[in-house]
Formats: sequence, structure tokens, C-alpha cells
Amino acid sequence: MKIYSKFYFISFFMFLFCGASFMFFLLNLNFNICYLYEIELLSLNSVSFSFIIYLDWMSFLFMVIVTFISSLILVYSKIYMGLECHRFLWITFMFIFFMLFMIMSPSVLGVLLGWDGLGVISYCLVIYYKSLDAFNSGFITAATNRLGDSMLILSITWFSMDNMFIWWETGSGVVFFLIACMTKSAQFPFSAWLPSAMAAPTPISSLVHSSTLVTAGVYMLIRFHHLLLVNLLMEFLLVISLVTIFIAGMTALKEYDFKRVIALSTLGQLGFMMFILSVGFPYVAFFHLLIHALFKALLFMCAGSVIHSGIGIQDLRKLGNINIDCFTKISLNIAVFNLMGLPFTSGFYSKDSLLELTNCSYGGVGVGFIIMIMALITVSYSVRLMLFLSSFMGWVLWLENSASLKVSVLMLGVLNLMAGSSLNWLMQELELISLSLLTKLSPLIMILLGICWHGVFMVNVESMYMVSSLFFTSSLTKLFSVVGYLFFFFMKLVDQGWLESFLSWVKCSSIKNSFYIKNMLMPESKLVFSVGVTLSLLMVI
Repeated sequence: MKIYSKFYFISFFMFLFCGASFMFFLLNLNFNICYLYEIELLSLNSVSFSFIIYLDWMSFLFMVIVTFISSLILVYSKIYMGLECHRFLWITFMFIFFMLFMIMSPSVLGVLLGWDGLGVISYCLVIYYKSLDAFNSGFITAATNRLGDSMLILSITWFSMDNMFIWWETGSGVVFFLIACMTKSAQFPFSAWLPSAMAAPTPISSLVHSSTLVTAGVYMLIRFHHLLLVNLLMEFLLVISLVTIFIAGMTALKEYDFKRVIALSTLGQLGFMMFILSVGFPYVAFFHLLIHALFKALLFMCAGSVIHSGIGIQDLRKLGNINIDCFTKISLNIAVFNLMGLPFTSGFYSKDSLLELTNCSYGGVGVGFIIMIMALITVSYSVRLMLFLSSFMGWVLWLENSASLKVSVLMLGVLNLMAGSSLNWLMQELELISLSLLTKLSPLIMILLGICWHGVFMVNVESMYMVSSLFFTSSLTKLFSVVGYLFFFFMKLVDQGWLESFLSWVKCSSIKNSFYIKNMLMPESKLVFSVGVTLSLLMVI
């Protein structure tokens, strides 16, 4: 009972924090107020170590979504995790803390602390069940996040330089920062870790895939989107996002694991956010990020209820004819309808704005047609998921779910009904988008085509081998992770001090800058370096 009371206490505290953040959001939005606080952490002699917190309407609104979803997930986890909930509670609380820490940080250096904390805690959560599959998935997740952390550190280093090549230094820093955000939000070719992270418990998957880890990269790009405009990286991000959406959609059309299908839908929706950001609408990307967080958390919680009631079975071919409570069924339909973007659902408000504004961007009708096809694929695998769950081929013995699972799912389902129109009214400027009748109706046409032609798409995709593992991205990521680990291990063996003695034979009387070093590496020093590397290889072998 003490453990359960801790769950309720922390959940109630987050709910109060959510309410306070919402009040501040309304205040800041109406009066356009921003808060910048400097907190002195340590004063040593004449040096002051401070931490700066930046709060505006965007950070307050994102904290509202994160804390509300987290409070419901903690109540949900109390029953779902059973006797293991005490260890799960504190890991989840630290995960939420680092996400809020990252949201409130105004500088890239402050973001690094929350960013790195998210990576470490995510590894602990992926390997929570301590199986071989969990450890393999945790290694891929940790390796990809480590790459993102290193890119973020490199971007901080390049931004800190001050010399005559300031445009090149800033441009290189933005490239490193973009790669870091792509790794955290699982954009191509760093997409393999997101489906692999399904080894984590379902409640934490609901938190990770909705409002915390995977949205961190998109959120940071929204905050620093002006850097992409200056350095002409929008076209590159556009192509990467389209490839990510296509790969995620085509792979989801062949996947049979319930949680992996939802994870691949998260990958596709992250691609939509990156896409609309790349065409110049960062606030629409933020709007879709918030709506996606709500319906994806609901979708994972409903999936967890189905799996919990079906004694842990996740194969869609065995989960037909689901026999669970009506509230969970209704909430599951609401979440899937939001994913499809059916008219007047919450997902419709963000996705319809996204599709219409694409035709008004620099890409024009050509890019607009491509993104319509991507929306059709999204509808197709969503309909496929619903057909599997409603078929009569299942043979699972269904159990009754607890009231805590039903209450959490029902509350989030009710919020999903109202969030789209409410946030659209609060944060979006009500402007008229003038398009032709056919262009206006094209999102609805894509939805109807995705529903009607689902069988044709399923047959075509089933015959394709390469979609089975994210178009070989998963295998390549595993290979690069292992090779990278072995390379750094080898460098650690080589760098034992004696290699510097060989390099010190280079006769440089004065070394002042990198240009001088490059020109002073004469042929004899290169020969000495080659001999040293050869000897090191022989010693390791």
C-alpha cells in the first residue's frame, strides 16, 4: 500500500503542476510574456556558476502535455507493472524530470544535460526486463543516442569558436546539431532504434513515444528553426523526412507485432513533423507534436490494456475478436481515428493544416502530392490494424482489466476528443487558406482510398522482402554500432602513451595553429607514424 500511495502522490503532484503550467500558458499567450530566471548554483572565489531557465507559452504548453500524460501513465502503471512497480516508479520519475529539464533550458549546453539524462534513463528502461532481446535493443538505443550526444557536443564546440571563418563555423555547428536531432527523433538512417525500444514495458513506451524521448529532437529543431533557414538545410531535412515516412509506412504494412506497428506509426508521424518544419511552418509542427503526443499515449495505453487482458500476446494474427471493456474499445477507436486524421478528430486539425500548407509552400503541388501519398499509406496501415483486431480469427482467453487501467484510458480518451479544436483555437492564427475544391478535398480522398484499397496495398507489400526490417536500416545500424564499438575499443588499446613518442619525432620548433601543424607533417614524420600504427596492429593481434 505504501508503494501505491507513492504512485498516487507523484501522479497528483504532476497533475497540480500541469494545472499551474496551463494557467501560466494562458497568461503568457495573452500578454506575450517570457520569463528568464538565473539561479546561482555555486559561487567559488570570483567565479559564479549559474543555471538559466527560459519559460514562454511554448515551453509551458509542452510541460502541460508532458505532465498530464505522465500523471495518467503513473496511475496506469500501478496495476500494469504489478509487484515490480516500486523500481519502475523512480526510473520513470527521473525520465520525466530530465525531459522537463530539457524543455526549460534556453541554451544548447543546458539542453545537453537533459538530453544526456534522457539517453541514460531510456537505456535503463529498455533493458528493464533483462532478456537477450532487451539487451540487444538497449545496445542499439544507447549507441544511437551516444552518437546524438557526441554530435550535440560537437555543435556546442563549433558554436563557441570565434574566428574569421564564422559562417563556416556556424554552418558546421548547425549540421552537427541537425544530426543530433535526427538521431534523437529516429529520422533516416537512424530509425532502427525506435522499433527496437519496444522491449521496454508498455507504460514507458507510451511515455517515450508520445511526449518525451522521441519528440526531443523535433522540439529542439522547432526552437532553433531559424538556424536551418540561415544555413540552407531545409531541403535536406525535407528529403530525409519523406524517406522516413515512406519507410515507416511500408514497414508497418507488413508488421504483425502490435506494439511495433504503433512504434512505426510514431516514426511516420515524426517524419510528418520534420516535413512541415522543413517547409517553413514550425508552429504547425509544434501543434502536430502536441496532438500526436495525446493520441499516441492513448494508443499505447489501449494496446497495453489489450495485451494485459490477452495474457501478454502481441501478435496481431492471434488478437482478433478482442473481448475487453467498451471504454477501452472506444478509446482505441478514437486513437486510431486520430492517427488516420478523420474529419473533426483531433488528428484532423493538425494533419489537415499540415497537408494544406504544404501546397502553399515552396515545394508546391509536386511535394503536396507526395505527402498526400504518405498520408494514404498511414490510413492504410491504420485500417489494417483495426481489421486484425476486429477479425474472428483470434484464440486468446481474455481477462478482465482493473479499474485503474480503465479510468486512465477513459480520461485520456476524453481529452483526445477536445484537444484538437481547443489547441487550434488557442495557438493557431485563424487564417483562410484559399485552395481549389479538389485540393481541399484531397485529404478526404486519400482517407477514402486508404480504406478502400487496403487489400491491394497489403498484397503488394507482403511480396516485398526488403520492407521486413526498415529497408535494411535495422541491420545496417546494428553493424555500424558493433563496428564503431570495436573501433573505439581498438583505439583505446593503441593509445597507451607510446604512440605519442613516435609522433614527437616530428621536428616542429613552434606550433601555433592547425595550419602550421598540417604543413609541418613532412614525409619522414608520416613514415614514422605509419611504422607506429603498423607496430600497434601487430601488438594487438
